[in-house]
Order: sequence, then C-alpha cells, then structure tokens
Amino acid sequence: MNEDTKRLFFGVEAHAPWPEKLPVGRLLDEEHRHFTLAFLGNIEYKTLREHLKDFPAIPMKTGSVGIFDSCLMLPMRHPNVVAWHAHWLDSHSALESFQKILSNWLSEAHYSMENREWLPHLTVCRKPFDPHAWKKSFVSLPFYTGSIHLYESKGNLTYTPLWSHYIRPPFEEIEHTADIAFNIYAENIQQLYHHAFMALAFKHLDFLRFFIQEPSLNTLDDIIIVLNEIVGRADCEGGCPMKAVSFHGDINFLEDSTLQWEMIIDV
Repeated sequence: MNEDTKRLFFGVEAHAPWPEKLPVGRLLDEEHRHFTLAFLGNIEYKTLREHLKDFPAIPMKTGSVGIFDSCLMLPMRHPNVVAWHAHWLDSHSALESFQKILSNWLSEAHYSMENREWLPHLTVCRKPFDPHAWKKSFVSLPFYTGSIHLYESKGNLTYTPLWSHYIRPPFEEIEHTADIAFNIYAENIQQLYHHAFMALAFKHLDFLRFFIQEPSLNTLDDIIIVLNEIVGRADCEGGCPMKAVSFHGDINFLEDSTLQWEMIIDV
C-alpha cells in the first residue's frame, strides 16, 4: 500500500453526558465518538487534500442537538457494532442536508460513495458484545454535534483528525456564583429554545420526558416560560435539582449573526 494511502472518512464529533458504566465490549473512547458523514475507505490523502480547497460551504453556524432514542445492532443480519440512533430536535436538520451536499460533492469528484439513505447513528461498541445486555441497558440521552473533521482511521478504534472545520457548540457552561449558567447559541429563536432545553437535559436527564415539541415562541420571555414549565413538570413528577430558569439577559447578535443568550438557572 502506498505510504500516502490512508483509511479516511468525514465525520462530526459528538458530545453527550455519557454513561459511566456500559455493557462489556470493545468500547470507543468518548473522544473518538462521532457521526460518520461520508466513508471514503483507503484512498490517497494527497489527492483529497487538494480537493479540500473546494470543500462545499457548510450551512450550520452551530452544532445540532438531538436525542439518542434507540439502540441498534448493525448491520442487522450479522451485527458488528452497537450503535445509538439519533433523533434531531430540529425537524429539518441542517446536518442531514449537509450530509447530502457532501456526498454529492464527493461523487462529482469521482470518489466511490454508497448510494443509500443516510442513517444518523453513533457507534459505541464493536464486537464481541452481548446484544441483549446492550438493549436492556439503553437509556435515552441528549447529545450535540461539534466540529466537522476529515478523520483517519488508525485502527484499534482510534480516529485522528487530519482536517477540521470549526463549528460553534450549541451551548457551553460558564462559571456563575451559586447558580448554573450557560451561553446558548442559535440561528433563530426556535433553535435557541432547543439548545437551551438540551443544556438543561445535560444537567438532568429526566427533562427529556417533558420536552414540549412546538411551543409558540416570539420572544426570549416565551422561551423562559416554556423552559420553566418543563422544570415545574419534572419537579412535580420526580423531583428536580433546579428551581427555575431566571428571567435574565437579552438575546445578543454576534458578528456572524448567531444569536447568543446567557441562561442562568437558579438551584
């Protein structure tokens, strides 16, 4: 094999409040967990590196958020991996749209691509594993995606980024005296609600049961009212470590037109 030939794929990094304990298997380390966008296989990296100059425009300004809603064994007939299926909170996922753009760009550049619908899933474990144990232990988890990378598969479940496109996270926790605080980033007000909700769910998984799908939102106060309704329901039905989302701050516009809000949670 040519020394410039590498096993490559495009993927997007994934972040979640990963369980501390998982069933036995060849687990991927948290830092290597990702969604594969396009698998290229063994190709000459030098040629692809030249094509990266014309990489298609990436429409997302922030990462996507969603819920791992089921445990899959793939491929179905003779499974080699345990994977978690991703359900996006945005009904029209920008990441799914970009995956199609990326696949078309690669096909036009004469790279061999699988001609089938993209299944958004994250591989957690490779065989050998006990399918029953993995199905039984599965619980829904919130997640968000980060930057897009061209990864090299190095073997032993290790993946090294060779090229990256930074994407702002949908939220990030910040220090705040006595309370919990996040910077929430989004492209529109509906997305701001989704990203704020997921920040809460990262702190308290039970919030996932009370997600309100399509509330009427026009202002920041509308978002805070809906979030506090969720906090209240969670507290009534099982207890909640948070008191309320504070009516605090304003929606700011960053240089790239991304919305930003500092969300403070009373505890």
